[in-house]
Amino acid sequence: MLLTLLGVELISSVTASITTFGNIGPGFNLFGPMGNYESLLPLGKIILISNMWVGRLELYTVLVLFTSDFWHS
Repeated sequence: MLLTLLGVELISSVTASITTFGNIGPGFNLFGPMGNYESLLPLGKIILISNMWVGRLELYTVLVLFTSDFWHS
């Protein structure tokens, strides 16, 4: 939804989010096999980078990193 607020069409934003979260191949439309992420605003790239980070580390690992109990022990 954040990418659509930045002006990216719905199909492109959904498939870009899915492909970056799952660390899989290209999406559809703008970010398909013949496209790239160059036209995306820097904030959109940060959103997709965070998707890649969470998708690679798994969600529970990321949530543990943000809890205070993890850093106090």
